[in-house]
Amino acid sequence: MIFFVKIIKVKGVLMVNRKDLENYIKNIPPAPDILKRTIEQVQKQELKKAGDIAKQDIILLKYMQNLINKPIYGFKNKITDITQIFTILGADLIYELLHHYLLSLLSPKKWHIFNLNESSFNELQANLSFYWGKVLEYEKIKDKEVLSAISLVPSAIIVCDELFQNSIQELDILSDSSIIDYEFLLYRLTKVHLKRLSIKIGKYWEYPKKSLDIIEASSKTTKITDSQTIRLGQWIHLILFYVLSKPIFINTNLNSFIKFDIDYIQPIYGDFENALGEYF
Repeated sequence: MIFFVKIIKVKGVLMVNRKDLENYIKNIPPAPDILKRTIEQVQKQELKKAGDIAKQDIILLKYMQNLINKPIYGFKNKITDITQIFTILGADLIYELLHHYLLSLLSPKKWHIFNLNESSFNELQANLSFYWGKVLEYEKIKDKEVLSAISLVPSAIIVCDELFQNSIQELDILSDSSIIDYEFLLYRLTKVHLKRLSIKIGKYWEYPKKSLDIIEASSKTTKITDSQTIRLGQWIHLILFYVLSKPIFINTNLNSFIKFDIDYIQPIYGDFENALGEYF
C-alpha cells in the first residue's frame, strides 16, 4: 500500500480522483429508446414485436448478429435474421443479451489499459453470458432479474480503462514492480470500490434490484444475507476468474484485474464441473 502512495507522490500527479469518477458517472449515456422498447416486449414474451423494434437500430442488430454467431454458442449456420435470433434464444437469454448490448455502448472505442478491441470485448461478454446461463440452468433459476446480473460485470473493466487511460506512464512504473491491483488503486484514490461503481451504473440504467444484489454479493466483503443471492454472487466470482484465465484472454492483461478468493467460492467450487458439464 505504501508503494502505491509513494509512486503517486513522486510523479506529483494524482492519477484519478473522486471528481473524475463523478464526471464519468454523469457522462454515462442513457439507455436508447429502441432498446427500452425492445426489452419491454421481451418481458411480455412478445418476441416478434421485440425483433421488429430491435431491427430499427442497425448497431443493435449488428451486435446481436455478431454475438450469437460466436463459436461458444455452437451454431453451425450463421444466423442473421433478428426475429430468428430472438426465437431461437428465447425471452430469457435475449433479455440478458440486450443488457450486454447496453453495456457495450459504454465500452471505449479504443482500449488503453487492457489489450481489448470491440471483437474481443464481445467475446468476453459472450463467454460470461454462456457460462452464467449454464450455472443458472444447473441451479434451476429462470428469473429475468437474475439473468441480467452477469451483463453488468464487465462495467468495472470499462471503468478502469476509461479512468486510468491518461495515466499509462504511471501505471507502467507500477507494473514494473508488481501486478497492478486496480480495485485497490481505484479505492485508494476515490474511496469507491469497483463493485460499488458497477452497482451505481446498474442503478442508473435501472437494472433489477436482484441483479445489483448479486453483484454486491460477488465478493466476501458483502452485507448481503440472503443465502441464494450469496451463492449466485459466489458463482459470478468464480465465472469471472475462470473466463479471464482462459487462453484467449491471457494477453489482454485482464488476468491481473481480479483477485481470486478460493475460500469465498468454496461452497460452490465442487459443483463447477457439474454445472458446466462438457464445457468445463
